[in-house]
Amino acid sequence: MLELNNILNKITEMLQTLSEILQTEQKILIENSLTNQLSEIINKKSQLLIQLKLLDENRIKLSKQFNVQPPYKDNPTIAAHWLSITDTTKLLSKINRDNGLIIQNRMNITQQSINYLKGINSPTVYTNNGYQKTDVISSKRAKV
Repeated sequence: MLELNNILNKITEMLQTLSEILQTEQKILIENSLTNQLSEIINKKSQLLIQLKLLDENRIKLSKQFNVQPPYKDNPTIAAHWLSITDTTKLLSKINRDNGLIIQNRMNITQQSINYLKGINSPTVYTNNGYQKTDVISSKRAKV
């Protein structure tokens, strides 16, 4: 059971690191500063999530080995630890969802700006004489 407790400790530490990464990501997104660091933060987050997945797989193996299942009611220490992990995970999920919404909102605003700029540039094209270029309509008729 000590091994299981050690894995839960490592998961808790990694979730704390993930929390710091998500908060940094959110700060950058909200303040629109240092956006060039976003790819580095996303890479750190991805690596951490891979490590968490591996730790969780080890947790599952040990749980089967000791014949215990979450929420680990038979062991109050591990049960409290597990409850803390699940609560933290729910909170981090909400922060990550909010970050995704901020990114989606920024993408929508950017697309609206692009569409607006395209609308400004497209309709009026002038020739070298200063006249507005007219659309040419084909005068060919279909033969029957």
